[in-house]
Amino acid sequence: MTEVKDALGRAVSRRSFLGTTALAGLGVAGAGTLLAGCGSGSGAGPAGGSGGGGEGSKGAITWASWANPGEGERFKQFSKDYTAKYGNPVTWQQVVGDYQSKLLTQLAGGAAPDAFYIGDTSMAPLIASGKLEPLDDFLGTDKAEVKIADVYEGLYQWCKSEDGKLYGIPVDCNPKVFWFNKGLLEEAGFTPDPVAAFTGGTWNRDALDDMLTKVKATGKRGMVVEGNWFDLFSLITTFGGTAIADDKAVFDTDPKAMEIISWLFDHFKNETITFGGTLPKGQGVDALFYGGQLASVQYGRWILPNLRKLKNVQYDIAPMPSEDGKTVMPVAVYTAAMGVQTGAKDKEASLQFLSRYVNADGQKQRLSGGGNAVPSMAGLDDIVLEGGLPANAKYFTEVAAKAYAVPEVIARSSKVGTNFGTTFDGLIKGGADAKTFASKMAAFINAGG
Repeated sequence: MTEVKDALGRAVSRRSFLGTTALAGLGVAGAGTLLAGCGSGSGAGPAGGSGGGGEGSKGAITWASWANPGEGERFKQFSKDYTAKYGNPVTWQQVVGDYQSKLLTQLAGGAAPDAFYIGDTSMAPLIASGKLEPLDDFLGTDKAEVKIADVYEGLYQWCKSEDGKLYGIPVDCNPKVFWFNKGLLEEAGFTPDPVAAFTGGTWNRDALDDMLTKVKATGKRGMVVEGNWFDLFSLITTFGGTAIADDKAVFDTDPKAMEIISWLFDHFKNETITFGGTLPKGQGVDALFYGGQLASVQYGRWILPNLRKLKNVQYDIAPMPSEDGKTVMPVAVYTAAMGVQTGAKDKEASLQFLSRYVNADGQKQRLSGGGNAVPSMAGLDDIVLEGGLPANAKYFTEVAAKAYAVPEVIARSSKVGTNFGTTFDGLIKGGADAKTFASKMAAFINAGG
C-alpha cells in the first residue's frame, strides 16, 4: 500500500486518514483577494457555537480584510447581523493596495482595526511586530466559541510562532483539486474521465500522461503549471514525494520528488504541460479554461462562481492523480487567518468576534449561497454540495481534510514568499534542467530568499 505523507514528509496512517475523512464535511475559503470566502445569496445569521461564551462584552469592534465586490457585500452583511444578534457595533474596513504594508503601518501608528485577515506570508512579520495577540489563553476559556482542534490540522501550522504560540485561526480554505472540461476530454478520446478513473483506481501518472498526450493532439492545452509553491509542492506530494522535511526544502535530494520534477520537465519539453510563465500576455489560466482552450486546471473552489455563469462548459472535479490511482493524497491549500491586535479597544469583544467569525456557524453564513471557498473544519458538507455544482463537489472536503497550508519555511520568510515566483520563472526561462532547478529552488528557500 502506498505510504501517505503530508507536506512535511510525515507518514499518515490509513486508519488515521479514514478516521479524519469519516468526520469530514468541511469547507474552506481562501487566502488572498481571490480566495477569501464570499458569494451571492443570503446565509444564516451568526449563531452561538458549541463553546459557550454567554453574553460577552458589548464593546465596538472594527475589523478589516481584502475583498472583491461580492466578498465586500457578504462582509458588510455579516457585520450587520453580528451587531443585531450580539449588540456589538461592528464596522468592516476594506484594505486596498499593499495589504501587509498598510496593516503594519496602521499597527505602528495605533490606528489599526481590532481584528483583521492575515495572509499566509504576512503572519511572520505581524508576529515579529509584537502587535498580534496570542490566542492560546483565550481559546482555553469558555468564552471561545471555537476550538483549534475543530480546524483541520494541516491548515493552521503557519499561524504559530517558532515557540509554538498560536496567533491566528484560518477563516476557511481553498484546496487544490483537478477541474476538467468533460467535453474537451471526450473530444480528445480520453476515457474514463478523471472521476471514473479515480473511482476505478486508475487515476495515476500514466493516466495523466495519456490525457495530456491526447489533448495535445487536438491542438488544445492539457494542463498549466504555474511558478508557485502551491503547484510545485502539490505535484510532488500527490505522487508520493517529500517537498519539506524538518522545516527545510528537501525536494532536491528526495528521490521520489526528483523523479516527479524530472517528469514535469519532460512534459514542459514535449509541450504537453505548459509553464504558466510562457503563456502569451493576457492569457490567464482560468480564462483559458473558461474559454474551452484548456482541458484541466488545478485550482480551488474560487473559480466556481464564474463557471456557474457559463452555459457551454461541462465541468467537474476529481482529486489530483496519485501514485496508486485511488488515494486522496495531501496537496496544497490556500488559506488566510484572522487575528486580533494587542491594542484592540475591547480585547474581549474582539476575541469573541474572531471565534464566532471562524467557527462553524460563522463559516456557514459566509460561504453558503454560492460561496467560493471550502470550510476549514468538518461537518459542513452542505456548503460545498449546495446546488449540485460541480457534480462531485464532495471531493472538496475530502481533499481539504488532508491538505497542507504554506510550509513554515516559506511562511516565516517574506523574501521567499515575495520572490518565489520570480525565482521559479527565471530558472525555467533560463533553461535550467530539472536537477539544477531543484537544487537552486531548494537553496533559495532554505537560505530565506
